[in-house]
Amino acid sequence: MKASRPVAIGIALLGLILLIAGPLIPGGERLVRNAPVDSGHITDLARADDGSILAGTQDGELWRFANDQWTRVDVDLDGQPVTALSADLAGDASTGAIGTGGGLVNAPAGMPPLQVPVRDEILVNGRLLVGTGDGLYVQGDGQWQHRLAGTSIYRLETQRVGDRRWLHLGSVGAGVLSAQADDPLNWQPNRDGLPEESNVFGFVTTESGRLIAGTDRGLFWQPSPLAPWQRLKVGLENSRMLSLFLEPAAAGRTERLWIGSDDGLWRVELDDSGAAPEALASAEPIQTPPDHVRYGVSWIVPFGDGVMLSAGSIYQFGPMGLKGWYWISLGGLILLLLAGWLLPSRADDSRRTP
Repeated sequence: MKASRPVAIGIALLGLILLIAGPLIPGGERLVRNAPVDSGHITDLARADDGSILAGTQDGELWRFANDQWTRVDVDLDGQPVTALSADLAGDASTGAIGTGGGLVNAPAGMPPLQVPVRDEILVNGRLLVGTGDGLYVQGDGQWQHRLAGTSIYRLETQRVGDRRWLHLGSVGAGVLSAQADDPLNWQPNRDGLPEESNVFGFVTTESGRLIAGTDRGLFWQPSPLAPWQRLKVGLENSRMLSLFLEPAAAGRTERLWIGSDDGLWRVELDDSGAAPEALASAEPIQTPPDHVRYGVSWIVPFGDGVMLSAGSIYQFGPMGLKGWYWISLGGLILLLLAGWLLPSRADDSRRTP
């Protein structure tokens, strides 16, 4: 049975609208898996200045995410787990310094091999600093200078304070130690106000320059280097803060702190305009995906309008299209096919004309 031409065209227009609108309909924020196929357990995640993402695995693989797809980086890491990617993400990722469980791959030119398990690394004033389970190794003139022997270093961080730059390291059992960037060989204890023998897993710096540390007993903040630490209450005071990312303030809202813990991903709005940073509400948990986050959230990096995180696998959280949008587009396609079938031919039109 044929319909009149206006009816068929109307059905076709409706089908076209549904076909196009399907993927464009907003569906709110969601947490979804976004990892390389068969990549195994993710041990490190980092974001380059160009927006691409690097991911290292337990099996010694290195992957890059760019242009909406993951590709394998061609570098031989001897099957060792990737543990540090933060020193240099520019250019060819296969040639930059990469920390592994077996040592440092691609050591700086003129430096001898460093064959100790690497925890973290950072590039400061052209010198590579490498944190390990047995202290810090600082790039010197053709040799590694070993400092803080016996200190189990977990994370390295820089902080700009006025015209000076500071270095901070978070340790397992020894809190925080700090140094000025111009003198990376001279470190001072910086744990006044922290719990005894605290583990410090990460840092962020607020827009006003205050340092926030994530520990095994909640969050603490410091008004200036070496000043006493103070507790930052967000409702997770008994939780391990495994990873932190501070999203800058945007129009109409304050800074947003993202927290990775053993229990998953959290976020909290921070007001940093007063005498102390203050959480505007208790930290909000982010719903886990259907297959569940089975591991603690070890890394958080900015990604699009949200974040990307590692928790065994890789996940992304942020605004997404409507879940099941393809059914709407499929309905539009069916309407287009129906309109084509109902559309009368010119011969049918001429027979209907008196």
